[in-house]
Amino acid sequence: MRNAAVLALSLLILGFAQSVAADFNSEASVVRLTVSVFNDAGASPSVMSQARNRATLILRRAGISLVWLDCGTPANPPPNSVCSDLSFPQHLSVRLVSTAGPPSEDTFGRTFQNAEGEGNYALVYFNVLARSSVTESVPAGDLLGFVIAHELGHLLLGRDSHSATGLMAPVWQAGEVRMASQGILFFTGDQQERIRLRCLTAQAALKKTGMSLTRSGK
Repeated sequence: MRNAAVLALSLLILGFAQSVAADFNSEASVVRLTVSVFNDAGASPSVMSQARNRATLILRRAGISLVWLDCGTPANPPPNSVCSDLSFPQHLSVRLVSTAGPPSEDTFGRTFQNAEGEGNYALVYFNVLARSSVTESVPAGDLLGFVIAHELGHLLLGRDSHSATGLMAPVWQAGEVRMASQGILFFTGDQQERIRLRCLTAQAALKKTGMSLTRSGK
């Protein structure tokens, strides 16, 4: 009986240790991404809060933890801000605009990337989004969050990252709108893995470059 009790206790301790290690490894592998948000369009605080919550939820499923920087409006920028200290892929920028017009009424946003598919900047045409018929099914704050997640997806996936259906579809049809209204419009499993791998690879390369500069004394 004593041996059985010792064995049971040992198995319990081992299981606890494995659980703690798994939690630690999961937490350590979370990719943190800073997003500067420039609210040039003057979207309301409630809409912005709802959008941040929605985009945070979507990116979290891909293992990306978003840190938001409120970069204000042109008339009221934050003092001594690091909002423009952008660096791919650790620090990206989303700007909500109301004056610039998109190429079509179905276009809620766009991103800017180089030939290698790297970029830090995304625009969201908030005026087009706010008057879209989609807001009849999806609240404007949630819709803005889906659009921000879509544009961040372009920056994190690289060029030619549209998919036939789902969050990364070029134009959201009835199926995507229905999923958005139910709160289940996400990246596909493959897209989540690609986003995570690209972020981890880029961050590892930057860390290696930093170590090399330190060793060389530069």
